[in-house]
Amino acid sequence: MRHLENHESPDRAEAELDSLFAAYRSAVPDPEPSADFMPRVWQRIEARRSVGMSLRHLAQSFITAAAAICLLLSTLLLRPAAPPSVFTTASYVEVLAGDPEPERMAYADISHEDVSTEESQR
Repeated sequence: MRHLENHESPDRAEAELDSLFAAYRSAVPDPEPSADFMPRVWQRIEARRSVGMSLRHLAQSFITAAAAICLLLSTLLLRPAAPPSVFTTASYVEVLAGDPEPERMAYADISHEDVSTEESQR
């Protein structure tokens, strides 16, 4: 396309533009208006968009699912757990000091012998 030079008149440029539009009109026919004109136009538009849109919807679905999984896992990791047990918070010495079982075991052996001797005497 040529640019308007300083020595050309605007009328000549106008005439050249008109001839360009006339050539375009003759090359591209006007669509015939009919009852199914708009549905056909939308079918063509949807046909062009269908592949791109389906991939977009698929990607959005994966992103939504990944976000939901991340939220679920973070909730599971951040929720308070059961109170810590003695074995994880206390040292070995503290556990032994707080456990009354060893003392009972010493008495259990003695009491067991007493019961068995009493039964044998009967």
